[in-house]
Amino acid sequence: MKSLESIKAPLVIKSISYVSLLIFTIVVVFLFLPWRQTVTGQGKVTVFSPMQRPQSINSQIDARIKKWHVVEGQYVSRGDLLLELDEVKPKYLDKDQLKRLKGQQQALAQKKAATQRLITSLENQIHSLTDLQNAAVPNADLKIKQSSDKLRANKQKYIAAEQNYKTASLNFDRRKQLFDKGLSSQRDFELAEQKFIKTQSEFEAAKADLDIADRDIKMAEFDFSKVSAETSLKIQEAEAKLAQSFEKLAGINSDIYKLDIQTANFESRVLQRMIYAPVDGQVVRLKALGQAEIIKAGKELAVIAPDTSDQAVELYISDVFIPLISIGRDVRLQFSGWPALQFSGFPSVAIGTFAGQVAAIDASSKDNQYRILVKPSHEHIEAGDELEWPKPELLRPGTKTLGWIILDEVPLWYELWRVLNGFPPTILESAKQKLPKIK
Repeated sequence: MKSLESIKAPLVIKSISYVSLLIFTIVVVFLFLPWRQTVTGQGKVTVFSPMQRPQSINSQIDARIKKWHVVEGQYVSRGDLLLELDEVKPKYLDKDQLKRLKGQQQALAQKKAATQRLITSLENQIHSLTDLQNAAVPNADLKIKQSSDKLRANKQKYIAAEQNYKTASLNFDRRKQLFDKGLSSQRDFELAEQKFIKTQSEFEAAKADLDIADRDIKMAEFDFSKVSAETSLKIQEAEAKLAQSFEKLAGINSDIYKLDIQTANFESRVLQRMIYAPVDGQVVRLKALGQAEIIKAGKELAVIAPDTSDQAVELYISDVFIPLISIGRDVRLQFSGWPALQFSGFPSVAIGTFAGQVAAIDASSKDNQYRILVKPSHEHIEAGDELEWPKPELLRPGTKTLGWIILDEVPLWYELWRVLNGFPPTILESAKQKLPKIK
C-alpha cells in the first residue's frame, strides 16, 4: 500500500493535466468553429451617382472676371448666378452687335419677300403665256381647216372653169374656122366669141381665187408658227428669269442661315458671360479670384458639391483578392472619426461598423489595385438589423474608410491552415451563398 501511495501523482501535476486537457478540448472544439473569411481594403467616401459628385465649373469662353456673386462655403440653388464675365475678343466688344445682326436679318427677310413676289409674278406670266399658246393652237387649226376647205372648193371651181374654158376655146376656134370659110353665120361666131371670153374670165377668176386660198392657208400656217415661236420665246425668257430668281432666293436663304447661326452664337455667347449654379449644393472652392483676371476657355473657375443623400464608398483591393469578390458581397465599413471594433472572423459581433454591399467592380486596375464601389445595405438598414450610415453633412465625400469584404464561411482549422501556408482565401463550393442583386 505504501508503494502504491508513493507512485501517485502530486496534486499540482493532476491540476496541470486537467487544465491542459481542458485547454486541448477547448482548442479542438474552437478549431471547428465557423470562421468568416474577409478581404481588407482602404478607400474613401464618395457619391455613387456621377451626376451628384463634386463638379467643376469651367469657363466656356475667353473672358475677364467682372464680379463674383458667391463666396467659398456658400450654399446655392440651381440657377443662382455665380459669376459675371466680360468679353476680351474684339469682334464681340460692340454692344450693339446683336441689334445690328437683327437689322441685317430684317433686310434679308425683305429681300427674300421681294424675290418670292418676283418668282410668283414670273410663274403667273409663264402660266399665261402657256395658256395663250394652248389657245392659239385650236384657233390656228380652225383657220387652217377653213382655208383648206376653201382651197378645195376653189380648186374644184378652178378645174370646172378650166374645163369650160378649154371647151369654149375649142368651140371658138371651130366657129372661127367655119366663119372664115363662110360656113357659119356672124351671129354664131359672135356667140362663140362671147362664151369664150366669159369662160376665160371665169377661168382667170377661179385661178385668182385658188391663188388667194393657197396664200390664205400659207398665211394661216405662218401665223400659227409665228405665234407659237413668239410665245415659246417669251416662255423661255420668263423661265430663265425664274431660274435666276430661284438662284437668287437660294443665295438669300444661305445668307439668312449664316446670319441666323451668327446671331444664335452671339446670343449663346452673351449667355455664357453669366455662370450659373448647375445644381443645388455648396461652393467648395473658387479657383479664379481676382477682378479683371483674364481666363481662357475651359479654365476651372470653381468646384461645387451637390446637395445629395446619395452615398457610397470606393475601396481599393489588391489584384490577389479581387477574383474572390463579386457584386452583392456584404461589406463592413469603418469611417474615420467613428470609433469601431471589428472582429475579422466574426463580423456579427462588430461594434461601430456599418453595413454595405459591393455595387460595382472596376474592370481595370491601377498599380495592381482594383477599385470597388460599396453602397449602403438598404435591405438590412430598413429591416432594422443595421445602423443607418451617417448623414452626408457628417460623412462628407473624401472621408477615409476601412472596409472588410465578407467572403464565405469556413472552419477555423481551415483558415489557420490557409494562413500558415500563405494561401489566399478561397471560395468553397459547399460554402457558396446566393448573392443579392444591387439595384
